[in-house]
Amino acid sequence: MNSRKRLIYSLLALLLAGGCKILGERKVVTFNKQWPAAGVHRVEVNEIDGTINVEASSSDQITMEAVVRTRVPGKQNEENQGFFKTELDGDTLTIGRKSEHRWGVHFGLGGDEYSVTYTLHVPPSVSLELQTINGKIASRGTDGEMSATTVNGVVDIETSGTNEVEAKAVNGIIRAHFLKDFHGASFKTVNGRVVAVLPPSASFSSDFTQVNGDVEAAFPLNIHSHPGSRRVSGEVNGGRYSLHITTVNGDIKVENGGGPAAPAAPAAPVPPPTPST
Repeated sequence: MNSRKRLIYSLLALLLAGGCKILGERKVVTFNKQWPAAGVHRVEVNEIDGTINVEASSSDQITMEAVVRTRVPGKQNEENQGFFKTELDGDTLTIGRKSEHRWGVHFGLGGDEYSVTYTLHVPPSVSLELQTINGKIASRGTDGEMSATTVNGVVDIETSGTNEVEAKAVNGIIRAHFLKDFHGASFKTVNGRVVAVLPPSASFSSDFTQVNGDVEAAFPLNIHSHPGSRRVSGEVNGGRYSLHITTVNGDIKVENGGGPAAPAAPAAPVPPPTPST
């Protein structure tokens, strides 16, 4: 055996001894599950690499489609082939996997061993706690309390606004659209802008803090300046609920969901005087 082969075998033995995995060809595996919606008041999704999509539904079932893109084989004797777990405990449905220490050798393939994209349909009123490290979080049509956290990804929320909303990101944009009402929100990101769209009737006290960027608000804020800091606060429509936004590198924009007021109709022209006879 020449020295080159001995070196290769030695490296392979070292990798195997260290618990490392040599990743293969990427495959796609899809899982579909459902649970009775009655009695479920909270849904939690925890992921490492993947997207979380949640849509409100009037169905009596909570449904989930999970699409796994993987370079490692599944474990046929485990739930969801070991890629993630689901558990219904009392009124809480928990889905996903939590961060864990894993060894992996990617030999130029890049990325993690696998990623999971979740699409869930839930009753509008359930509370949501959604977390991922690398991936987007999106919700549509929900009414319940929500907490959304990602490290690298966009948070895109559409809600009726009847409950409080919280969103955090490190590298990513946060967008939130409150369709009907506003009952408080907190948005924090390091690198990315924050855009919040509120209904015209929203009553809120604002507290905006940023380092590099601009603040733009479509509401008539009663501004309280803070000399020596990049902080702006004020009240709109009585300031009933809190709107707290913090970003380091990015703009803050608060839009009026009612849109600009329609221009007044032009006055009717005055008819010319009737000539005398």
